[in-house]
Amino acid sequence: MRNTTKTSDMYKVWLFALLFLIAGPALPQDGKELIELLQKGGYTIFFRHSITDGTDPNKVNPPNENLRDCSSQRPLNESGREQARLIGEKFREFRIPVGEVYASVVCRCEETARLAFGRATAVDWMVLRGSAQMHELERQMQRVPSTGFFSRVPSEKNNVYVGHGQTLSQRLIGPMLPRLFLTEGEGVVYDPQNSRFLGRIFPSRW
Repeated sequence: MRNTTKTSDMYKVWLFALLFLIAGPALPQDGKELIELLQKGGYTIFFRHSITDGTDPNKVNPPNENLRDCSSQRPLNESGREQARLIGEKFREFRIPVGEVYASVVCRCEETARLAFGRATAVDWMVLRGSAQMHELERQMQRVPSTGFFSRVPSEKNNVYVGHGQTLSQRLIGPMLPRLFLTEGEGVVYDPQNSRFLGRIFPSRW
């Protein structure tokens, strides 16, 4: 019985080591490694909007919330506005090039993007209310940052998306990684050229 247990444990160790070697290049990265990658450009960054009142995962939206009326929505608080500005400051400090910036039409997302990056294109497909919006978000995040409507020349910049804390799809982050729920102000980096998730970022900790 003991020999069988030892054999089983040894098998698990070897299997884990093999999976580690196989998946090594695709394992999530963080900190300095991600900063150096982003400085080269060509990646997709998805941020959850910055801080609002309440505690995750139980943030509460007003019952009369209206997408066309910012005063009816859960807004950023002062800590959230400060956090958004800090994100932008860190991107400038580390000279991370930013290309297109998209934000959910929900006002806290657009405000986060504008405070951080000075601009934003508000899009309704980042308000996930069904599979069509999720598919469009996936399609956009898999798009290589580029210039030119027809030629699509790589821009050597990073496209930024500011949305909500919903779980990102397994099609983006990969089947071997845990499903993600982002904290406010947290981001993830995706490599659209190689179709793989690279890691999570917390610019406030850089």
